[in-house]
Amino acid sequence: MFSKLYQSDNKNVCLLVTIKCKGRCTFRAWAEDYGKVNSKYVDREIVVDGQRTIRFSFPVTPKTLFIGVGNKENPQDKSFEVTLIEAPLKTYNIWLDFQTKRFLQLATQFSQICGFENATPSGRLFQSENSEFVIKFMDIIKDARSGTPLNTPSRIGHNTGIIEVAKVKFDTYTIPMRMMILLHEYSHKYKNPKIGLDISDEVGADINALYIYLGLGYSKIDAICVFANVFLKAQTSSNIQRMRKIMDYIQRFENQEYAELD
Repeated sequence: MFSKLYQSDNKNVCLLVTIKCKGRCTFRAWAEDYGKVNSKYVDREIVVDGQRTIRFSFPVTPKTLFIGVGNKENPQDKSFEVTLIEAPLKTYNIWLDFQTKRFLQLATQFSQICGFENATPSGRLFQSENSEFVIKFMDIIKDARSGTPLNTPSRIGHNTGIIEVAKVKFDTYTIPMRMMILLHEYSHKYKNPKIGLDISDEVGADINALYIYLGLGYSKIDAICVFANVFLKAQTSSNIQRMRKIMDYIQRFENQEYAELD
C-alpha cells in the first residue's frame, strides 16, 4: 500500500494522483484527516490499466491529510507507483448571499468533525453565531409519532429551520457528501421560497444545493454517490426523475451554462 502525509494546512487545493501499475488493476484511493476516524475527504475505487491520473478536489482540508492507495484485489501489492502533484482547485464564479455564507461556515465545520464527535438520542446541538442556524446531531432520526427509525440521513424543520442529522448515516459519508446533504436541507428552507418554489420542492432543493456545491469546487462524484445512496432506499418514479435532472444539471454546470470558471 502507498501512504503519505500531506500538509494541507486547511487550504483549498487539488491533488493530481497518478497511479502506474503492471496490467489492469483495481485500486482504492482515499484521503482522510490524519488520525481521525470517519473523516474521509475523498474515497474512490478506480480501475487502472497501466497508468491513470485522477483528480482529488479539496475545497476544504484539515491540517494534515493522510493519502492512501491500495490494490483492492491484492492488498500486499507494492509493485505499483503513485505520484502526487498539487494543482489549483477548479472553482466557479457563483453568487453567494451573506446568509448562505454564514450557513457554509457551520456546515463546513460540522461536516469536517462530526465523524469523530458524539451524537445523542435527543440531538446534540451545533449552532452558528446567534443561533441563526442549528444542526441537531442525533444517533438516528426517528418518526416523531411512532418512534420508528427512519432511513433518512437528514431533514429540516420547515417552520423551525432546525436540521436533524443522523450520525449512523453521516459516519459513512465523505465530507463532500455531508456538505451536499446539508446544502440540500438548507435550500429547502432558505432558497426555494426565494425563487417562488414550495419549501417542500425536492428538485428545487437539489438544484439550489448543487449550484453552491459545484461552484465551491466539490466533486460531482460525491454528489452523485450520495444522491444515489439515498434514492436506492426508495426507487420511486419521482426519485428516478430527480436523478435524471441532477445528472443533467451537473453536465450543464460543467459546460459553464450557470457559472463561469474563476
